[in-house]
Amino acid sequence: MSKRRSSTGKRCLRCKIHHTLCFCARIHEVATHARISIIMHHRERHLTSNTANLAKLVLPKCDVLLRGHPTTPFSADALKLNNEELPLFLFPHEDAIDLTPEYIESLNGRKIHLIVPDGTWSQAVKCYRREAGLTGIQCVKLPPGDPGRYRLRKSSDENRLSTYEAISRALGIIEQNHELQREMDVIFDTMVEAVIRGRTAFEN
Repeated sequence: MSKRRSSTGKRCLRCKIHHTLCFCARIHEVATHARISIIMHHRERHLTSNTANLAKLVLPKCDVLLRGHPTTPFSADALKLNNEELPLFLFPHEDAIDLTPEYIESLNGRKIHLIVPDGTWSQAVKCYRREAGLTGIQCVKLPPGDPGRYRLRKSSDENRLSTYEAISRALGIIEQNHELQREMDVIFDTMVEAVIRGRTAFEN
């Protein structure tokens, strides 16, 4: 049995890291006005490299919904869309508009429901097109920025961000609060370092 497999039962149930590297004490909630729904591919649910799980721990108004399971299909009803919130789908599809401070100001204080696909790039691309009830939602994309700091998975494009990083940057714009973004990023860096240390200690 590999070290990776034998360590599975020793993970913290909350942060999903080996209990000797648990960083739950360094996780705290970051309040937002916006509501966040993450649509996660079911294969991501138990991966230590998945960052949507961290977003759920950090953001009180965040829900994680599963898709792609052959026996439990995703339903857009789970998003609980309503007339009081403007739903925005965070992904750079060809019809996405730029998520900028100017765009947020043009909404005149309307509440936002940020919907974010989670999984591999291929899974995220398919989410919006395949799941009924999503195609009528406006897509938004982040403006160009610094390369991501996600070092847990390889990517052919350094401009691609993890789900958590994308949410952090989007909320910095939506909430008009860059301190909120920095606060989230500190927690993210803690997770990345813990996973890397865990891989070195238990998965080689």
